[in-house]
Amino acid sequence: MISKIKGMISELGPDRVFIEVEGLTYEVMLPSGLIDKLRQKTDNKPAELYTIYYIEGSNVGNQYPRLVGFADPIQRDFFTILTNVSGLGIKKALRSLVLPINIIARAIESEDVRRLTELPGIGPRMADKMIAELKGKVAKFALVRDDQPLVTPTKQPDFTSEVMDVLKQLQYNPAEAKQAIEKALATGRHFKSSEEMIQQIFKQSKGAW
Repeated sequence: MISKIKGMISELGPDRVFIEVEGLTYEVMLPSGLIDKLRQKTDNKPAELYTIYYIEGSNVGNQYPRLVGFADPIQRDFFTILTNVSGLGIKKALRSLVLPINIIARAIESEDVRRLTELPGIGPRMADKMIAELKGKVAKFALVRDDQPLVTPTKQPDFTSEVMDVLKQLQYNPAEAKQAIEKALATGRHFKSSEEMIQQIFKQSKGAW
């Protein structure tokens, strides 16, 4: 399985990029928002993408291997969850990603149908379906910070530290992550899992949007 590709941009299409790696050229489908960013790069510029490999088509003899690329593992993880929505599909999901994933995740968690219908190809019915099937599953993506690089998580002994690791991956610096966790603990709530604490941090952060 190909999970990451790094090479030189040889060509950029309307919904995909062609990357040359040691004499081989890979065709990689991209989200709409990432295509726009790559247009700022010229040919023969380096690119690094985190990828998903899948087979398109269902009939024998009509199957085609495809690569889908993302700027970082967080975007790739969000896309994987997004494509679990029944009726959405990989290509429609790619076209819909014109906004940062944190904004889309916030819309899902906040049941903001209007915001979701601003995405290309997403009507009210699909927006309702996204909320029904994904609410509660994408809270951590709503906490993603766009303006900081990913931080490699460090291990600590309990699940509170697991939350610290997740927040660091979502571009919180250590001080911000610690403050968010302390604020969640200050509620006096007994958290049974890291997911419950992340949900609480998400709720407390909504007032800052």
